[in-house]
Amino acid sequence: MAWRVLFVALLMVGAQSATAKDRPNAKPTSSACKKTDDTSTSKAAKDDDDADDDDEDDGGVRFAVAGACVKVTGGASYTYQQASQTAAGLPVFVNKNGSVTSGTSSNALSANIGLETTRQTGIGEFKTTLAADWSKATGDGTQNGSAQFSGWSVGLDNKLGTLTVGYTGTLMSFWESNFLSTANAPGRSANTIVYEREVVEHHTVAAGLESNLPTTPEDNTGLKSFEFSDPVYTLRWRYEVDDTTLHLSGLARRADFSASPLLPLFADTATVRLGWAASLGLKLPVKFIAEGDEFSVQATYASDAASYLGISTDLTTYQHTVRSGGPTTGWSAVASYHHEWSEQFESNLFGSYLTLRADLLLAKPEVQTFRSGVNLYWKPVDKLKFGIELGYVDMTLDPQGVRGIFDGGGGRAYIGYLSVAAEL
Repeated sequence: MAWRVLFVALLMVGAQSATAKDRPNAKPTSSACKKTDDTSTSKAAKDDDDADDDDEDDGGVRFAVAGACVKVTGGASYTYQQASQTAAGLPVFVNKNGSVTSGTSSNALSANIGLETTRQTGIGEFKTTLAADWSKATGDGTQNGSAQFSGWSVGLDNKLGTLTVGYTGTLMSFWESNFLSTANAPGRSANTIVYEREVVEHHTVAAGLESNLPTTPEDNTGLKSFEFSDPVYTLRWRYEVDDTTLHLSGLARRADFSASPLLPLFADTATVRLGWAASLGLKLPVKFIAEGDEFSVQATYASDAASYLGISTDLTTYQHTVRSGGPTTGWSAVASYHHEWSEQFESNLFGSYLTLRADLLLAKPEVQTFRSGVNLYWKPVDKLKFGIELGYVDMTLDPQGVRGIFDGGGGRAYIGYLSVAAEL
């Protein structure tokens, strides 16, 4: 109910700002429609002033409506996946709807649409976003695919900084994937309230509250549950100059395992601990090889905050039903290289590693995963892209007899991908 009240309040704010064009301090809407960040006071916009002079654009179709600039984006893709694996049951294919399948081949269709509005008001730039997607894949457990709202945000950007509320990526996110496969990287969507401000030229600091992590595997998440009864506190610092970015982020949370059940003959292990994580990211241009080349890396350590390592399931959820004697800890690292052969051809290379250990009452299950991949994209015309990729995964699972902690089996797999994608 709380998220409904907040959503209505934000809509009212947007409606009130509709008259901002009549205010003396409001900026012209026409300039905002040229580029959504042309008049932004954010640090990212300032750094991109020079880049705005060229013909590059972030895609989408823009038009003015009732004094606001509206941008519509969209796209569709088809991907064929073929795998050869050494162990049956190895979870190879990660579908768009979050399900995991382990067959030898898979066909996947997906489509997405986004709506962004930008309005210049007397108190700054008011911006809203809304995104939805649909997907259907072999063995994803659906007949007609899955459609869902995948994100939303409402934000105000002015000289005091940027305040954003919505269902967006966490402040821990940094590394961005250019791959058809799923690499291990800290990237989690969550309901967030974030304030960001440039403290010194090229240096920005952001602080946020993120919705509590799930407490049971059946908990509602995402758009269905906008509440902060057990929040995650996040902090991020970034240094950005030209094409170089340095990222430092961290979080703290109340890891509540007070629901840990009592079993006969065993002491009570119900407890509340401090969960935390820290992450370091770096992106560097490699222009001495080619003008558009780029290297990116991120490493993260987490204690009782496993979902920030890049895996889809927060393993601490199971500690509400499996007695825990200590924290679930792990770390992950991912690095990639982007190379542009020409205006029509580009390639990417990556490698990632993740290790995780759960300290339970009677066992200490562990998992290690190494992934790597290389691809080639061909862009014969603007907004149309064909891709081919070869990936490798090596997974070692040691459940130590504890079922429900690590599902699936370990082993090695080679995965091939063919894709075609189009966008607005």
